Amino acid sequence: MKFTLSYNDPIHLSETLAELGQVTRITQLEAGEGHYSMSHASAPGISIAEIKASKTLLYEGWGTDWSVDFNWITPIKKSQDPFGYCEGYEMKENSIGGLNTLNGSTGSSWGKYSELCCSTACMLDKKLLMETLQACNASVGIDNLLNNRGLDVNAAASAQLRRLARREMDQGIVNPTKYYDLIVCCLEEGLQRYYKKNELKNQKLLSEIVYLSHDSKRMISPMSLSDVCEYLDTSQASLYRVCQDYFGMGVIEMMMQVRLEESRRTLLLHKAHGDFTETTIRDVAICYGFKHPGRYARRYFTSFGELPSQTIDNS
Repeated sequence: MKFTLSYNDPIHLSETLAELGQVTRITQLEAGEGHYSMSHASAPGISIAEIKASKTLLYEGWGTDWSVDFNWITPIKKSQDPFGYCEGYEMKENSIGGLNTLNGSTGSSWGKYSELCCSTACMLDKKLLMETLQACNASVGIDNLLNNRGLDVNAAASAQLRRLARREMDQGIVNPTKYYDLIVCCLEEGLQRYYKKNELKNQKLLSEIVYLSHDSKRMISPMSLSDVCEYLDTSQASLYRVCQDYFGMGVIEMMMQVRLEESRRTLLLHKAHGDFTETTIRDVAICYGFKHPGRYARRYFTSFGELPSQTIDNS
């Protein structure tokens, strides 16, 4: 399966993916319309997908309870900046990330990828993968899978895995066992990165920032910068540096953008269900922490190029 979508805002993208059974929430970290394409193939015990986007996107809420979601990237253009992060692990040309989804659950994972690369996900059945590792006596591979977010893999198996996925994305998966064998080889031969203590702390902080930004229970009463620092047990300087380096904006700005997009999603749902009233916009704004209708409308217009009332009229 392959589809291409041109969208005016990422809500359109999220809704289209939801219709295809993808529950991932997407935040676009820059303004403007974009283009998104996805190729997908599946067979018993495996699902693969390749994604290209014209904007830097933050994905939150992907992942299943049955699979380990291995990720890798293919650069489209050269860049001095990182191409992306999978669960906080910086993705390089030879990286395979997502190893820690072994212990994840449905909707518990996140990633951020730039428009300068395409990203590939290879979802393998957790139980079958562990059985394959044990049958091969792949003790190093098991240790790597259990204790790392990602690995750097320069082995031939990595190149074979990428070629196989790219070919079968179009032709269909012929033999799922090949993917398990190649992933086992990658896990056995992959190299760990060794981080300083503060780098490990930043990885953990990244995930906490993403989860906190998408916590619906906290949206009705937005946290101040000091509240966020206290909750995450970090300093303002550390929080600012991490958010700017990894997301290109401050944490309060990022959290507000997520709230705006969630409010937009809710407005569209009210309209679709036919229960829109004159007070709906005000109620939705309050629900997502915007107490002043005028300020909400201005911020909404800045992000989406239209007022909340126009979203309802145009939907």
